[in-house]
Amino acid sequence: MPSLYEGREDEFDLGNGSSFTWFTSKGEIVGLIEHHPKRDADAPGIYCGGWIAWTAADGITAKHQLVAGGPGDEEHLTVAPSLLCRTCGNHGFIRAGKWEPA
Repeated sequence: MPSLYEGREDEFDLGNGSSFTWFTSKGEIVGLIEHHPKRDADAPGIYCGGWIAWTAADGITAKHQLVAGGPGDEEHLTVAPSLLCRTCGNHGFIRAGKWEPA
């Protein structure tokens, strides 16, 4: 389902404040860019995020696996392993199109 966050209408809502958009290289979807509320009490309303790839391309190392879903089937999107934000420490899983905190 498209995100309802203003200014981020091209993203897909994962719930729990998280969303994603597809990550492309040379027109091919190779992963996703995930956004989430920054886990910092001093930064309410600030978003953080990162990217993951399941296809190697242009110096991009694939470290995740697309288990289910994909473009056009976002409601079943499942990625393994979990995602850990290197900036704020947010950690969780994308399973069946939803963000599940670890």
